[in-house]
Amino acid sequence: MSEETIDPAISALEERSRALFQDSVAGLDMGTRSRLTQARHAALAAADVSARRRWLMRAPVWTSAVGVSAAAVLGVALWFGGPLGQHGQLSAADTQSKFEDLDIIASSDESSGDAMDMLQDDIDFYAWADKTANTEPTA
Repeated sequence: MSEETIDPAISALEERSRALFQDSVAGLDMGTRSRLTQARHAALAAADVSARRRWLMRAPVWTSAVGVSAAAVLGVALWFGGPLGQHGQLSAADTQSKFEDLDIIASSDESSGDAMDMLQDDIDFYAWADKTANTEPTA
């Protein structure tokens, strides 16, 4: 703040306060001044040690570092050791046979016949499979 922006009333108050403080300090004997100086130095040293300890124990810094580390470890574990690595891959033959099954069911060419006609040819098999599936005991 520059001197031009300070209110004159505040400036006068500050000057008066400073003068009273200087007068009170000048009126102290040397023994009291020495004790006050020693107490001030001891307080500053204790505050400095306390500030160093607080820097080491800042909870937000340590929590965020631990959280990022845990997320990284979890991500690496899921990337390399997850079940998708072992079970998620299909062979080319499996994929090809599934596409062939879809082609048979979805075909509606005049030359290959209707898909429902093909299902009607094996109606006895489907009835037997349904009956067998419904009569098995449940686990």
